[in-house]
Order: sequence, then C-alpha cells, then structure tokens
Amino acid sequence: METARAIAFAHREIETAEKLLEDVDAAMAKSSFDQKDIRDAFGRRHDGLQLGVPSGGGHKIFNVPFAMCRPIIEAHISNQRTIVQLYSEKAGIEAMGDKGEIMPTTERINTESN
Repeated sequence: METARAIAFAHREIETAEKLLEDVDAAMAKSSFDQKDIRDAFGRRHDGLQLGVPSGGGHKIFNVPFAMCRPIIEAHISNQRTIVQLYSEKAGIEAMGDKGEIMPTTERINTESN
C-alpha cells in the first residue's frame, strides 16, 4: 500500500508542477509590460515565486526570479518521474509476492546447498 501511495503522490506532484509552469507561462505571455507582471488571486503583483518549508516554524524565501524557478520546477518534475518509475518497478516485484516468479531480465538464485 505504501508503494501505491508513493506513486500517487509523485503523480500529483508532476501534475501540480506542470500546471504551475503553464500558469506562469500564460501570465507572462499576457503581460504587456517589459517587466513580467504576475499577479496573485487578489491582484497583487509578484516579482517571483516563493519557496518554503510549510511545517511548524517554517521558513520562506520570496521573489525567487521566474528564470530560476523554471529549472527548479522542471528538475522537480524530472525527479518525480524517476520516483514513479522506480516505485512502479517495486510494485511489480511486490505484485509477484511469494509466487517465486522473477522478472525475465534477472537470473534465479540457487538456494539449495550441494
């Protein structure tokens, strides 16, 4: 069950990050100013995004330039896709259970002593 949860969380992170990139690109494309004009839901202008730790006494940094945010978000998407791949392989192994079946690319280990 933990493997499935990890896959689901990684997929959610990918979807959220991709949506964030789309929203930033759309806002920047609509901007008629030389300086990019990104606004929050209340219409307040922001010069960048925020990065932070959300737990008790968390810390945030503000106005992280969009030029820096894009590579960070893209790296996060790439990392989450790797997590999906690895946990998917783990799920396949877990699905085999105690049947003793092996993946076609692995060799069976002889556990009998001679």
